[in-house]
Amino acid sequence: MSLRTRVAIAAALAAAAVVAMFAVVTSVLLVNNDAAQLDRRLDAIIDTSVDPNRSTAEPPAILQTIRDSKTQQVVYQRGLQLPPLPVGTSTVPVNAVDYRVRTVRRSQADGDVLVSIGIRVDSILLDRSRIPLYLLIGSGAVLIAAGLGWLLAGPAVRPLRRLTEYTRQLGKGQDTLPAVRGIREAEDLSEAMSGMLQRLASAQASTTNSLSAAQDFAANAAHELRTPLTAMRADLDTLRIHDLPDEERQEVVADVSRAQRRVEAIITALGQLASGQLARAEDREPIDVADLLERVARENTRPESTVEVALAADDVGTIWGWPDGLRLAVDNLVRNAITHGRANRVVLAAYRRDDHIEIIVDDNGRGLPAGEHRNVLGRFARGSTATPGGSGLGLALVAQQAALHEGRIELSDSPLGGLRGTLTVSTVNDGQPAAKDSASPGAEPPSPPRRRLRK
Repeated sequence: MSLRTRVAIAAALAAAAVVAMFAVVTSVLLVNNDAAQLDRRLDAIIDTSVDPNRSTAEPPAILQTIRDSKTQQVVYQRGLQLPPLPVGTSTVPVNAVDYRVRTVRRSQADGDVLVSIGIRVDSILLDRSRIPLYLLIGSGAVLIAAGLGWLLAGPAVRPLRRLTEYTRQLGKGQDTLPAVRGIREAEDLSEAMSGMLQRLASAQASTTNSLSAAQDFAANAAHELRTPLTAMRADLDTLRIHDLPDEERQEVVADVSRAQRRVEAIITALGQLASGQLARAEDREPIDVADLLERVARENTRPESTVEVALAADDVGTIWGWPDGLRLAVDNLVRNAITHGRANRVVLAAYRRDDHIEIIVDDNGRGLPAGEHRNVLGRFARGSTATPGGSGLGLALVAQQAALHEGRIELSDSPLGGLRGTLTVSTVNDGQPAAKDSASPGAEPPSPPRRRLRK
């Protein structure tokens, strides 16, 4: 049953209830009114009824009976005889017809008499013969109410009809639900459905992203692990089949160990790439850039290499992002400098530039040819100066995190003689509060004013 039909039926039922209640109240009022009018009329008749033998003819609906007050014998009667009644007013049936009777005591020469005057209590408005007319009027009122409910429900349900049509078009060239205006309930329903669709789209995108990440992980793992695993199997077969001298055996074992480390590095890097693909905006947190650089320097400093932090001010500020991802990006730049660049000194710096922060990693290693600065940012791309055993994904992870933080990564020659990595991250991210601008815009990185040495 449609909502419009339900509204029409509800209007009809409401009208029927109102008509019934009106009929009951009207009936009670009419009965009370008729009784009051009859009593007043009886009073008027009794006041003029002094002589029972007067010639003035009363209407045939009026009965009069006079009885002796002692013997109750009828001494005068007009019309039908009324039964003996006490002084006062009462309603009595006479020949199956109700009469309103007023009885009073009158003094005569030969003694007191009781005069009873009766009037039929039939009401013109409450006449039983008019009941079909009343039913017809009441039924007409109910039908009119139902028709008006049907007509007025049309504009009320029209927004719901539009919402239904919009919903049917979803997936057929329409991906969003247009706003519906008209009635508050339809507007609330439209907003709720729009929110639900957004949540479903977000969940679908997350699922698609997860599936894509899993597919990329599987495809890359299958492709990149084939070579080291094949080499490991060949080395293990050599150890199993041949009785090699100790020197050759140690060389083969060293090859197996290097292959194992490469496999582990590839799997770890692929897992980190997949995690980056699954990053969600609601997981972002405020990141203190200075504190992050301090921790990176502290944990990557070794006896053979030092990592320094040089900041233009005590507080570079905070950004909203993924702490683990940004930490991974800076870690990879430092480890790339130490492992592949053979640097024994790395300097970390950070500078605020309007709506972004630049994190700069300088080293004094052997650097990288300028023609390879962009190529090594791709997946499984290795520079000509890279040491064996790497995964080829370290700088790709840095590029991924830069994109997630609405920034970029650029490689260039370092003033220290090696390679410079400039990681730019945004400080304005989807309405989240930006970091406080406490650094000096326009400061240049080559000569940091303050150093923090970690050994």
